[in-house]
Amino acid sequence: MRWKFWQRASGVDAELVRLKRRVRRMDATTRAVFLMHRLDSLGYAEIAARLGIAVAEVERRIAEAMVVLVEADAED
Repeated sequence: MRWKFWQRASGVDAELVRLKRRVRRMDATTRAVFLMHRLDSLGYAEIAARLGIAVAEVERRIAEAMVVLVEADAED
């Protein structure tokens, strides 16, 4: 796990579980785009090239991921 050191902090385990649950709600492409951008720090153009999609599609997928995360926050 990339963020293993965070597990030592108080209350972080529960937040990680919630975040994993939210990310799992995304469809496979949206999840891949989101994780490539947030965890791998790739730009939209590089993500688009790697996945063979348009940059506009990457932008749309990032926006979709944000909606999933915000809606999940409202539910918690």
